[in-house]
Parts: sequence; structure tokens; C-alpha cells
Amino acid sequence: MLGMVSALIVIIPFKGIPLGRWLISLNANFSIPLVAIFLSKVLEGGLGIRLLDRKALFGTRVFALTAGAALYPMALGLGSVDPYGLGWGFSWLFAVLLATTLGLLFIRNRLGIILMGCVLCHNLHLLESQNLWDYLVDPFLVLISGGVLGCRVMRKLTGEHGKKTSRQSPELVEKLQASELCG
Repeated sequence: MLGMVSALIVIIPFKGIPLGRWLISLNANFSIPLVAIFLSKVLEGGLGIRLLDRKALFGTRVFALTAGAALYPMALGLGSVDPYGLGWGFSWLFAVLLATTLGLLFIRNRLGIILMGCVLCHNLHLLESQNLWDYLVDPFLVLISGGVLGCRVMRKLTGEHGKKTSRQSPELVEKLQASELCG
């Protein structure tokens, strides 16, 4: 029943456009790294299979913040160069991505596999967009990465990294550490 109601809500037109398309306008596609993180967390929680280790998760978050800092402010007009245009054809973005991917693979960081997946998905045109940036980063990935890394920095600065505090129950601390939400 809930599925039918949801389907009806999504297809009902508003100003000539189905409501589902209005929602997609908020974010057309999730980036490949965000999908990889979600998939890793689902498989780890459901089946106990860990696709991405701590090193890969940390690297993905740093990559997302770096890419977001390079892309979003300038794409919004903060500078004279729009780096989003570099994702349409072959450019230095591909060379930087190749060097980054090879470096990560050399040090056995699984983020290198995710970046290879981004290029593969881009070449197969698996997302609506044909711009490489959309395969590499999205606003949700940048916000989540910023939140997780910010939480991690705050815990290190306050000396609470891995420590139980009197304000938190041992069960809550255990769940937070197990979920790696802030670690």
C-alpha cells in the first residue's frame, strides 16, 4: 500500500512536471565514491563484508573535500575559471586523476579502485551527466565528508578520540566506534 501511495505521489504532475523529476533536480545522481561508501556500509552491516577499510574511507573523505573545494566555489562564480568545464573532454583533470589513482593503487589504498570505477562508469555513460566531475564528487559526499572529518578533528582536539566520557553511556560509545561515524 505504501508503495502505491509513494508511486502516485511521485508521478503526480506539479506545474507540468512529475514530482519525482522535481526531487531529482535537487541532485541528479550520487557520485560513484558516495555509492561505494553506501554499498560498503550496507554490506558490512548486513553481511559482515568490509569493502572499504579505514584508510580507504579516510582517503575518500579527504578526496571529496579537496575535489569539492576545487569545484564548487569556482563553479558558483567565486573565481574566473570554472573547473567544471574541465570534466567535459580530455583535460588536465584526467591526468591528475590518473596520477592520483596510480599513486593510490601503488600504496594499496582502495580509493584507487573507486577512482578507477569512476572513470569506467564515465566511459560507460552510467550516469545522466557526461561530465567527469559528476562521477567523482557530489554535494552530499562533500557535506558528509566534511561532517565526519570535522567530527574526527574535534574529537582529537578535545582529547576524546577513543575515550569514554562521563556524558556518554558505554553502549553509545561502543555503537559510535563500531559505526565509525566519528572515527
